[in-house]
Amino acid sequence: MKPGKYDVVIIGAGVGGMCAAALLTHDGYKTLLVERTPLLGGRCSTMEYKGFKLTTGVINLSPGGNVNQIFDQVGAPFDIGAEPHVAFRVNSKDYEMPSQGGLRWLLSQVSSNAETEKMMGAIKKAFTWQEPAGAISFYDWLRQYTQNETILNIFQALVSSQMVVNSWELSARGVIRFLELARSFRVCGFARHGNMSLWESLAKVITGKGGDIWTECPAKRILVNRDVATGVVVEKAGKEVEVSAQVVISDAGPRATVELAGSDNFDKGYLKELNETLRPSPIVWVQSAINTPHFNHQGWITITDSRRVNAVVCPTIACPELAPKGKHLLLSGSGPVSSLPPFDFKKEIELHLMDLGDNFPEFTRYGEVLNAGCFWGEWPGTRTWPGYEMPQKTSIVNLYNVGDAVVPSGMGSTPGVAESARLVVADLKQRIRPAENTRSV
Repeated sequence: MKPGKYDVVIIGAGVGGMCAAALLTHDGYKTLLVERTPLLGGRCSTMEYKGFKLTTGVINLSPGGNVNQIFDQVGAPFDIGAEPHVAFRVNSKDYEMPSQGGLRWLLSQVSSNAETEKMMGAIKKAFTWQEPAGAISFYDWLRQYTQNETILNIFQALVSSQMVVNSWELSARGVIRFLELARSFRVCGFARHGNMSLWESLAKVITGKGGDIWTECPAKRILVNRDVATGVVVEKAGKEVEVSAQVVISDAGPRATVELAGSDNFDKGYLKELNETLRPSPIVWVQSAINTPHFNHQGWITITDSRRVNAVVCPTIACPELAPKGKHLLLSGSGPVSSLPPFDFKKEIELHLMDLGDNFPEFTRYGEVLNAGCFWGEWPGTRTWPGYEMPQKTSIVNLYNVGDAVVPSGMGSTPGVAESARLVVADLKQRIRPAENTRSV
């Protein structure tokens, strides 16, 4: 095929790649987005099965959050059905969180006033005066202020469900940063017609402003000349096509980016940092069909005293479009007690299903498992633990990474991914202007 020329080539149509492509085309950069699968959105897309719209990973997005802001900036509809705040299931009892002061209120329901004030005082100090040390785990930091197993279980369920790693594996500093930033995104929501509908909306904006999107076209190589990225070789219609570009952005993950560009082209220090830093996090998601909701709460229920399951949600209470008429979709998440391999995912799924039966007895009789996804390896829960992120710039000039391995410290996965795209685009715009002679293939 005839070679093409673009300002920017983006590898991977995940959240980071899609957001970067939208921002760049909006600002006049001729952009090509290549994706190896037929789906847009990566781990935030949709699979159709038995009339259900199942997620490929991400469950909810925040109205008014980072992703929503990018959609608004480029003029793409962001069709989200808002959900109420979360609830906590503590010792088999559900506590729906108030809109303000929820954590203090919850702790006061399960412990004494003195213990609640001691715990909240420590958190306030960490927010307003000095973050805790990075050398101590969040779990061990908590145990300085409480030995109450119920309180410890509440924070473990909160951390593992939101950060996809256990409280005894993450630093106290990292969790406090996350919790502080998370206060800005209290309301979440579901894509009414599945996550894929959001990215189809954004794709229309990208192509409408002169950008190109090639699905089922895997990137084969990142071209590098004298330590500068100069383009990408892409397989299209069974043939390899060379696409030149001023900048290459990868949403394939730092390890895959190195493989595509060739490790010999990277600084040894960068490779050492990558090998010693990145820690993919595992997660199990089970998506089940149920006849009636097992609870009336429209948002998340964080489970604090189970073997594995840390959160459940029934998105069809708010968005019935995600299931066939008369059916509901139950989503549940869990993680192993160690986020480092080896893993026995068969056992993890067995424990997960036992938890569902214990918490919702009718599930055992009437629930149908539609998909049990074990996210690990090339398709992890997140490509690295919070606090173990890599920089967005690589040691190759004009080669960037976006995605959950390069989010700003303290930011959650999807908002952080969108922010990584925004930061890369802002840096790129300061350095490189759109060329006038770029054209599509």
